[in-house]
Amino acid sequence: MEERENIAAEFLRAGLEGAGSGSALTGSDIAGLLEIPRDSAMGDLAFPCFTLAGKLKKSPAAIATDLAASLAESVRGNKQVERGVAAGPYLNIFFTPAFRAGIVSAILEGDWLAPEPARAGRVMIEYSQPNTHKVFHVGHMRNVALGDVLVRLYEFAGREVVAANYIGDVGTHIAKCLWVFTRHFKGEAPAQHRGEFLGGLYKQADELLDFTRLTAYPHPGLFSARVLEMRPHPGNADWKVLKLDAGAKGQAQVVCGGTGFQTGAIVAWAPPDCSFLGRLVQRVDKAGISSEGLVPSCKELGTGEDRDKIHIFPRETPLGAEITEIGRRPGCIPTEQSVAAVIRERGAEVRAVLRGLEAREPSLERLWRETRQWSLDEFSEIYAWIGCRFDHYFYESEVDEEGKRLALEALEKGQLMRSEGAIGADLSTAGLGFCMLLKSDGTTLYATKDLALARRKFEKFNVAESLYIVDHSQSLHFQQVFKTLELLGFAQAARCRHVAYGLVNLPEGKMSSRKGNIIPFSKLRAELGAHIRREFLHKYQGEWPEAEIAEAERRIAVAAIRYGMLNQEPIKNIVFDMREWTSPVGNTGPYLLYAYARTRSILREVPELAGTAFDGALLIHEKERVVLNELAGFRRAVLRAVRDHNPQVLCAQLYELARAFSRMYEECPVKRAGEPALQAARLKLVAATGAVLRRGLGLLGIEVLERM
Repeated sequence: MEERENIAAEFLRAGLEGAGSGSALTGSDIAGLLEIPRDSAMGDLAFPCFTLAGKLKKSPAAIATDLAASLAESVRGNKQVERGVAAGPYLNIFFTPAFRAGIVSAILEGDWLAPEPARAGRVMIEYSQPNTHKVFHVGHMRNVALGDVLVRLYEFAGREVVAANYIGDVGTHIAKCLWVFTRHFKGEAPAQHRGEFLGGLYKQADELLDFTRLTAYPHPGLFSARVLEMRPHPGNADWKVLKLDAGAKGQAQVVCGGTGFQTGAIVAWAPPDCSFLGRLVQRVDKAGISSEGLVPSCKELGTGEDRDKIHIFPRETPLGAEITEIGRRPGCIPTEQSVAAVIRERGAEVRAVLRGLEAREPSLERLWRETRQWSLDEFSEIYAWIGCRFDHYFYESEVDEEGKRLALEALEKGQLMRSEGAIGADLSTAGLGFCMLLKSDGTTLYATKDLALARRKFEKFNVAESLYIVDHSQSLHFQQVFKTLELLGFAQAARCRHVAYGLVNLPEGKMSSRKGNIIPFSKLRAELGAHIRREFLHKYQGEWPEAEIAEAERRIAVAAIRYGMLNQEPIKNIVFDMREWTSPVGNTGPYLLYAYARTRSILREVPELAGTAFDGALLIHEKERVVLNELAGFRRAVLRAVRDHNPQVLCAQLYELARAFSRMYEECPVKRAGEPALQAARLKLVAATGAVLRRGLGLLGIEVLERM
C-alpha cells in the first residue's frame, strides 16, 4: 500500500468516526476502495461510498456529503490533505501542493524507482519457443516482447527470475525441410539469413506435400465404382448394403450410412487394405453383414463439409480408375507420371528422413546439427537486436526420451492408465478428458515432453513458480499438463501458469508460415529501418555520427515493435501496422521516446540554479498537479501489471504521463517561469518525469534516446 493511500485512508477513517460510523470500515478496507478519478480536476483520490450504503442505511451521495462535513475541521492545519469534497456518491480527496510534490524528491533522491524488496521463491518464465528450420517472423515478436517484459516486471517486484527458452528442434517439420534440402534443392545455401532460408525450404516442402495441388482427390488407393444395387440393412435402419462395380478392380459389398446417392451413382471406394485418412481400411462385420471397405463422405474426401452426404462423380467417369487420376490437375507433374505414385513416393521419402533422424543416422545427424545451428545463430541475432535475455535454453530434443521414461514410470506406479493401447492421464473428473502421453506405437507427444521439461524446472532449478508464455490456442494443452503434473505428485503444479496471448495479424488478415503470407524478421528489420530513417532521422544525416543514427534507428524500431505488441490486453488479437506503430504522435513507442527526449532537451537548455532549494508548494498549476499524480501512480501500475501479467497497464500509465507532460510543457514553461524558485521547482519536475519515463520504458525493454 502506498503512502498516499495510507494517508487518505487514515484521514477518511477519522471522518467516518466523526460522522458516527467509525466501525464501518478499517483503514485497510478504505485504502483498498480508493480510486483515481478519471478527471484529475475532481481530486487526487476518490472514495466511493457505495459500500457504506447498506451498513449506514443511507444513499451513497448522502454519506459523501456527511463525510465531507465531518472532515471540514480535520483539514485545518493538515500538511498532507487539503480538503475533501463530496461529488455525488464519491468523496474526493485533494492533497496539499507540498505533499503532492513530495513524489519529485522521492523519485530524484529516494528509492521510488527501485525494485521492491527481495521475495522468496524463484520464478522461471519460459518464452519465445521458436522452431528451428522455420521462419522467425513478426508474429513471433509478440511472445518475445511479452515474455521479456514479464521477466523485467517480476524482477522489479523483487522476484528472482530465470528467463528460459524452449527450442523446438525436432519433429516432422525438420524432416520435411531436410527432405527438400537433400532431394529438391539445387545450389548453395546463402551466406546470410540461413534460418529464413530453411524456413523457405519448409514452405516449399509443404507445397510439394500439398497434394491438392496435384489432384482434386489426393487419396491414393481409392477407386471409382458404380452402385449396382442398394438395399436396406436388416439390422440397422440408418445403413444401406451396397453392391459396387469397380470395373477391373472387381465387385464388392459395402455397408454405408451415407446419404444423397441412388443406384447407378458413381462413388469413391476405399477397398480393404488401403490406407485412408491415416488408418488402414479393413473388412469389418457390420451387424452381421460383411463390409468390404468403405464409401467416403464429402467431408472425408475433402470435397465438402457434409459428413453424411456421399460424393458422386460424373456419369461418364470410368469405373475402376484411381480417383487421384480422375481429379488430376493439368501441368502439375509430367503426364507420364502417376499422381498416386508421386504422392506415395514423396510421403515415403519424408518418412524415411524422419526415421533416419530418429535413428540418428550419421549423415542426417550431421546435417541436422549444422542446419539447426543456422537457426540458432539467427535467433541469437534477433534476440540481441530486440534486447531480450535468456538465462537457460531447453531443447525439445533433450526431453523426448526423458518424457517417455517419466510416462512409463508413472504407469508402473498406477498414476497413469492405458486406453486403446495408448498411455495417458484420465482427467475426466476435472473436465479435461484424456491426456495422451504415449501413442500406441510408443511415440511421445508435446504433453509428454512438457512433463519432462517441468520436472527439470522443478528439480534442477528449484523453481517455486513457472510461467509459460504461449498463444491462447494451447490453453487446453496446458490445463491438461498442469493437472497431470498434480496427478504425478508435483506440488509446484499449483504454481504453474499459462500466460495466453492472441495472434498478430496483418491488415489483410491472418499470417501463416505455410501459406507464406508472413513478414520475416529480416524484411521487418529492413523495412522498419528504411521507414524510420526516412521519417525520423534523414534530417540528421551529416550532423550526427552515423553510429548514433544507426543506433537511434534500432531503438526507435524496437520501441515501435515492443510497444505495439504490448499496448493491448495480451489475450486480444492485434493487427501489425508499421505506419501506425511508428507514428511520432499518438499512443506509440516513438511518441514516448519523443516525450523523454524532450525532458532531456529542457534539462540541457535550462541550467540548474545554484543554491535554489526545491519548493514543491509552488507547483500549483492544474497541469502540474496532473503530472505529479501520474508520477505517483507509476509503482501502482507496475505492480498491477505484474499481478495481472498484463504490461498494457504500464503502457497506459506511461502514455498518460507523457500526455500530461506535453500539456504541462505548453502551459507551464520552465525557461520563462519568472521567479527562480518556480523555475527550479519546474526543472525538478521535468527531471522526475524523465526519470520515470526512462524507468518505465526500460521495464518495457525500450531504450531511450537523449535526442530525437
